[in-house]
Amino acid sequence: MKNIILILFLIPVLASSQNFEGTLVYKNDIEIAEKFSKQFGMTKEKMMESGKFFEETLITYKNGNYLSKPNKGKIKVIYLSDRNEILTLDKTSDLVPAIKAEIDLETELKEKSPKITIEQTDEIILSIKCSKVIVEWETGTYEYFFNSDYLKMDSALYTNHKYDMWSEYLKLSNALPLKIVKKMDGMMTITMTLKEIKEHSVKDKIFELPKLELSKEFAVTKGNQIYYEKK
Repeated sequence: MKNIILILFLIPVLASSQNFEGTLVYKNDIEIAEKFSKQFGMTKEKMMESGKFFEETLITYKNGNYLSKPNKGKIKVIYLSDRNEILTLDKTSDLVPAIKAEIDLETELKEKSPKITIEQTDEIILSIKCSKVIVEWETGTYEYFFNSDYLKMDSALYTNHKYDMWSEYLKLSNALPLKIVKKMDGMMTITMTLKEIKEHSVKDKIFELPKLELSKEFAVTKGNQIYYEKK
């Protein structure tokens, strides 16, 4: 559980039988625990100034791949199903951190899977009533809000994406989330609320990676992290 990765129009979407292809725009908010904020001098404003938090996140989906990027900045995150890695690319750096998506880190370290439940809610996003999947780790909780009639997504496309329990969420929802609430105990709560849906054809080119080689300087043998360098 990590990687804070990172309005104008509200467009309701008609139910579709096909997997969603296009871009979802989320409005982001963050609440930092008072004790954590005082201890580390961390505030929402400081995080925005340093480029660690952004007001919006745009996520583009196609055929089991996705690209996530903030509305500002030079960083983008790409997940490719054939690699099953989540790669963070920064135009200002030759180092490319990646997450092995087949690993949920807390499950790996503690040998204990999170508790996953589903329930109905009164939450309405873009005029759509939501259910939610709740994923409870020892260190925090994720809440994925969804409606299975909207933003449909076949869970089989992400079978090996265990990170953030994404595959398990999709098995229950078969739909992309309308809202995500990430609660990290004693630290912060990040909320991503869908504000715009752009259904459009996506070119494969946006998922292309630069030539990469494993980093010799940043070699990691345990956990779910791996590092590459641009050639």
